Amino acid sequence: MVKRIPYILFLFSAIFNYGQVTLAISEVKDQKVNQKFNLTVLLEISGENMEQETPLKMPDFSKFNIVGSASERNTVVLDASKGTVVDQLVYQYVLSPKQPGKIKIGSVLVTVNGKIYKTEPFDINVRENEKISSVADNDRNDLYLNLEVRDKVVYKNEPTIAVLRAYSRNYDNFRKVGNIQFGHQRHVSIKPVSLAKSEIESNSGIASQVIGVFMIFPSETGSIEINPITASYNISTKANKITSNKVTLNVKKLPGGMPANFKNAVGQFKADVFNPNSSEIPEIDKPVNIQLKLAGSGNLGSLNLPKLLESPDYVFYSPKISTQTTTNKKGLSGTVTAEYVVVPKKSGFVKVQFEDFSYFDPASGSYTDLGAKEILLNVKTPQEIADNKSPLEKMNEYTNTVLETVNTPVLQTHNLKIKDKNTINWNIVFGNLALLTGFVSLFLIVMHRKEKRKLKRKTTVAPSSSLSIAETEELLRKNLTYPFAETIEYLKKLKDNKDFTTFFETYDELHREAKKHFYASSDSEFRSILEQTKGQQVAEQYRVLSGKIQIEKFAPFHNEEEITNLYNIINNLYSDINK
Repeated sequence: MVKRIPYILFLFSAIFNYGQVTLAISEVKDQKVNQKFNLTVLLEISGENMEQETPLKMPDFSKFNIVGSASERNTVVLDASKGTVVDQLVYQYVLSPKQPGKIKIGSVLVTVNGKIYKTEPFDINVRENEKISSVADNDRNDLYLNLEVRDKVVYKNEPTIAVLRAYSRNYDNFRKVGNIQFGHQRHVSIKPVSLAKSEIESNSGIASQVIGVFMIFPSETGSIEINPITASYNISTKANKITSNKVTLNVKKLPGGMPANFKNAVGQFKADVFNPNSSEIPEIDKPVNIQLKLAGSGNLGSLNLPKLLESPDYVFYSPKISTQTTTNKKGLSGTVTAEYVVVPKKSGFVKVQFEDFSYFDPASGSYTDLGAKEILLNVKTPQEIADNKSPLEKMNEYTNTVLETVNTPVLQTHNLKIKDKNTINWNIVFGNLALLTGFVSLFLIVMHRKEKRKLKRKTTVAPSSSLSIAETEELLRKNLTYPFAETIEYLKKLKDNKDFTTFFETYDELHREAKKHFYASSDSEFRSILEQTKGQQVAEQYRVLSGKIQIEKFAPFHNEEEITNLYNIINNLYSDINK
């Protein structure tokens, strides 16, 4: 028993010391290459006589990219149960593994009162991932691109939005990126929506900026890999190339129930057939212009237009196809026009008919058949056209023919003769004076109405002399407050009516007024003000909402559930902001 006493005393001493110094590290199990994660170290020292003699010695991070700068937070708290002061030190890194395999995180060391404390080492299993190419000349000039696709599962020929975002720790790097290019590849068509740069955002120690938004049209089913997008990166007086990651799309087959006349139109369309020269009477054996116009949004650049049907009543020539499209946040929209030259071969009513046309609507997941478009021409013979003319029309036509074919020198001489202008035309003088007088009178009336409106506005805003100071301040506050509650209610009506375009425009106005209310000139400044006045949670909710709004705006088709979710977030967030 006597021999065990030193061992027991040593054990109690160890337990006592362990209770006074706590050193811990957050363990991370499975990660992917280039996937960011937080590594946190916690050091707690309790007791008045405990002194930290060395700084924390971190393990070797050579197999990781240090994405975010280490952050340190040192706080002193009072342990009420023990009556001692606890010194807490939190040290954090944002890391990303460079290569796959098993990577060991070594021990963290610290010396307190002559004793060395350390954490237990542990292993991280790193798996392969889609690699993101990057360019870096030193730790301060690291920058890489990431291509984010909103919907990776789409139908064949259905457009999807892709956002190209640049990441860096140095804000100055973003102005060095430009000349974005995407090469031609099979089974995919890429069209730019916007190459304007967004505001710079910062999260977990790394900044990001949207530098391009694109529309992708897959033309085949199955798994399709989108090649990286390249950009120039000007550093050290020379231009380098930086590439984004590859993205894989899962392109689904169109569902069953396909109409027999369906070809490849995916989106929302409407068709119309018309004669641009409808005021002219169609004449047999004379050409007539017939146009088929297809308008809407979808794969306008690659769809097959309905063809003109052959008939013994007319002949036609190959059409001239013209496309007028714009790529915007809603997708690819515009018109495609097929202009035919049709020559009628008989008099009377001639029906010019096109093929049936149908399209697939991804929003509803169903097919829509627009049927066959046609136009009816009332064709006349030359004799019928001449008989239907009035005597005055015949005389005018004969006169025009004479003037065009017969040389009349006398008429030509009189047309070229210039009249003498030595006398003053008093009618013109008085007319100009009257016109000038009218302008002056109109100006005076407008200025008088402006003064009346200013006076009325001052009368409305000015408080009564009988009001107290508190009542006056309340009146001014109501006059200067933006109607947030009414705007939120209006957003709900727009959501219920599915007027999504006006919904986003109204939110932008609400967002601008909120920033103006807090005297913020940018989104970043507004987020900082929210964090200071409303708390970190509200600021984080605003950051998440801004990202969702930006992505949803670019969507070619809006989902009602997504819009409802956005409305709920906007309602909750701006209710907290407006408190």
